[in-house]
Amino acid sequence: MNQIIALKKTNQKRKNLFKLQFVVSILALIISGFYYLRKWKKESEMEKLSQMMNQVFQVEAMYSARKTNTEAVQKESLYFGKITIPKLELEYSVFNECTDELLKILPCKFYGDNIEKQGNIGIAGHNYDDQRFFGNLNQLKKGDSVYLESQNGTQYQYIVYDKYKVAPDDFKCLQPKRKYDLTLLTCDNFNHKRLVIKASR
Repeated sequence: MNQIIALKKTNQKRKNLFKLQFVVSILALIISGFYYLRKWKKESEMEKLSQMMNQVFQVEAMYSARKTNTEAVQKESLYFGKITIPKLELEYSVFNECTDELLKILPCKFYGDNIEKQGNIGIAGHNYDDQRFFGNLNQLKKGDSVYLESQNGTQYQYIVYDKYKVAPDDFKCLQPKRKYDLTLLTCDNFNHKRLVIKASR
């Protein structure tokens, strides 16, 4: 008789443990769902902000093109120009300065002067492991085209000539190797390095 009572108690404990595990699992699923929903909503809002800034910068570019002192306009403007990569179906306006907050909205110029001057221009963009910003930059190969459009609407073609990865604190890639150089940088989220794309006009 005692064995039967002990067996019933053991079975009851197992049932209670199963119920507890079930409730914990459901709670974990609900919390995960809320987390991903919130993350998706935030990413969706950032994408809308990016599109809005693109439109604002297009209007500013048209307005700036009418001004006579182009160099002064370029220095005071938050808009650097526009980057287009046909192979990746990528087209974004580029901020004229680089901060963590601006990088969440659009690619940013973090090195160099204006497009017309000789030297190297460095542009950084986030890698969210999807279609946005520089997430597909690793698909570029030697010979692919990258276009930069200045504030006055002049478009310049750059041809990719090198592609490699560096440590996050290695900025030797910013040294110009050609007369008119373009360096694109993004994070490689798999090995915590930076992907570097070098292109020349």
